[in-house]
Amino acid sequence: MTARTREIASLDVMRLAAAQAVMFYHLVFMSWAEEGSRGIRAVVGTPVVFADAVVWASLGWIGVQIFFVISGFVILMSAQDKSASDFLIGRFTRIVPALWFFTVLSGLVMLASGVLSVAELTPRFLRSMVLFPVGPWVDGAVWTLVTEALFYAVVFGIIKAGKIGRVTAIAGAVTAFNLVFWCIVLAGEAGALGKTGHWLAGAASSYKLRVTLISTNCYFVTGASLYQIFMGRSVGANSLMFVINFGVGLISTYYAARSSLGVSAFGQDPAFAAAAWGILTLLMSACVLMRVGSGARFVRFATVAGLLTYPLYLINQITGGYLLGLAYRTGLSPVLAVLLTAAACTVLAGLFAMAVERPLQLWLKKGLRQIRRSVLVPREA
Repeated sequence: MTARTREIASLDVMRLAAAQAVMFYHLVFMSWAEEGSRGIRAVVGTPVVFADAVVWASLGWIGVQIFFVISGFVILMSAQDKSASDFLIGRFTRIVPALWFFTVLSGLVMLASGVLSVAELTPRFLRSMVLFPVGPWVDGAVWTLVTEALFYAVVFGIIKAGKIGRVTAIAGAVTAFNLVFWCIVLAGEAGALGKTGHWLAGAASSYKLRVTLISTNCYFVTGASLYQIFMGRSVGANSLMFVINFGVGLISTYYAARSSLGVSAFGQDPAFAAAAWGILTLLMSACVLMRVGSGARFVRFATVAGLLTYPLYLINQITGGYLLGLAYRTGLSPVLAVLLTAAACTVLAGLFAMAVERPLQLWLKKGLRQIRRSVLVPREA
């Protein structure tokens, strides 16, 4: 870990906390409240209702929006002084091994639990393996990886065009788009644009706009602006963009919350989700800018947290749901069953990260770089 990454170790801890929020959202809320018969509720089998936990557990999905902010920061940082192919290899080896491993595992769980037949599983499996932008996938969490991959593609294009030094200007253009887009959405909500406006206001709550970055790019730009401020680059302009995109993020989270199960089925106030995201984002930003947690012990913990986060995110819904169902059937109390399942998911994620993921990433990087040198493209200057 470099001196610079030690200064932002708090981001790895925040990322793990976000993954845990998503995990408890799945285990405590979606395991019984989910609609349909092809997700975590189905693999649990006989769910237990945690009615008293709806207020907090139903908000766990905002961990995804926290991920997006962190990605805006970290991906821009990782793009510095890299060729386009180096960036692409780095992102591929970071995302794909765990995605493929846990897609296979989740598919086997779906088959073993009788939730999907081979014929039903196959198209979901193929869509998941290639991050196809339209679901359904084996695990519903794949939509967030599609969104991340689209962001990576944008950054790759910026590097390829030799414009990484113009990120502030590019972010400014995206910020202008966000202002126009959300002003139109709010005008449509108010009835100023007739039927088209009402349709657009409704569409702003859909996951399709979130997948395509139209309503989620504000989170990435918030994180990217924070990185530029952290580095002392065009602080005034980036501070303004941070404030604007943070405000847009509050609106986007509010609209996303309106389509969430906690709001649509249980009457939660979508403003709670927006406020929670806002408070956590400001807290995280303050920690980064103040270099909180750069001590040796904290850095060691943050390193472990960073290794755990991605596999924990991928294992907790389908495999975690299956383990939760097994725990229920042993007669354990519901709370203990959830805690043991969460612990098991964390341990399994750690074992995968250390014993499988890291060696596989190194092997893939070496192989892809050899291919680049010998077959595909020469290394860029």
